[in-house]
Amino acid sequence: MESRNQTACLANPTTQAKLIYRLKGHTEAVVALAFTADRHRLASVSLDGTGRIWDLAASQPGERAVFRKSGGSFRSLIFSPNGRVLAAGSSLSQVSLFDVSEKAAQEIRVLRGGPGAVDALAFSPDGKLLAGGGEDLSLRVWEPGTDSGGEARILLQGHTQPIRALTFAPDGLSLASAAQDGTARLWTMSRIRPGQRTALSHGSGVETLSYSPDGKSLATAGSDNAIRVWDLMASKSTARTLVGHHGGIRLVMIASEAGTAVSVGTGNQVINWDLQTGMPRNEWSLPAAAALSVALTPDGRYLARGLADGTVEVYRIAEKRK
Repeated sequence: MESRNQTACLANPTTQAKLIYRLKGHTEAVVALAFTADRHRLASVSLDGTGRIWDLAASQPGERAVFRKSGGSFRSLIFSPNGRVLAAGSSLSQVSLFDVSEKAAQEIRVLRGGPGAVDALAFSPDGKLLAGGGEDLSLRVWEPGTDSGGEARILLQGHTQPIRALTFAPDGLSLASAAQDGTARLWTMSRIRPGQRTALSHGSGVETLSYSPDGKSLATAGSDNAIRVWDLMASKSTARTLVGHHGGIRLVMIASEAGTAVSVGTGNQVINWDLQTGMPRNEWSLPAAAALSVALTPDGRYLARGLADGTVEVYRIAEKRK
């Protein structure tokens, strides 16, 4: 059930986002990006077959490490919560784990998925579980720290079209998935009987989702121009609808800053939302460019985007702190 009484009416003019870094190294389109939790490092992967880790905390930010895929290409990225492991999903149904605790990126394990590309990854908050999904419509959950031979511990099925995004609840007991079949689904991560808890229906494909820090709400968005914020504590799942984007939404995140969400449109529009009122606080504009991937820092203050020409750009999308 959805409430559509929340409509955007921006009180402030659009602000041009501040370009902080322009990072060069890839030679083809950048298809996935991921920040560490402390936002000191940024990982990127490209159709040129390489992945790069960028040190953003150095006095002169730049490339820290390069890693490669033998055969196929990388499609998705996620850092472990402590930032020491980087998981990279590939076009060939595998997930490579890299030790990135030192300056080099060393592959330490390969996890096996189903047929097709692994387009979405998520670590549990304690880093003990890694979930992946993509073109084979199934969710797989691995225990990357155990000697499992690369096989998934849990297989979850229910989606009827490719999976686009995954995220664990803050307590690690639930997993949420978004798919092109027009649903977001919640899954219970019980060791005894994991399975689907509920399906949240949308009118079109779902591309992105994010739990609130307390786990009581879930924001979902996709190919329509609306963000749905679901009350997971209600006896029947209900959602407020936030409207302000001019087109589809490629990324939404409920930030670590209380009561704030950030959303990135398929164009060049970024909105900072006040979740208490359901109204935008600020709107930011990015320069026109062919961007294939975006990522946000956990506090919602910085955005990275990967361009078709291989460039990675980092923008500040918040007021400068005094």
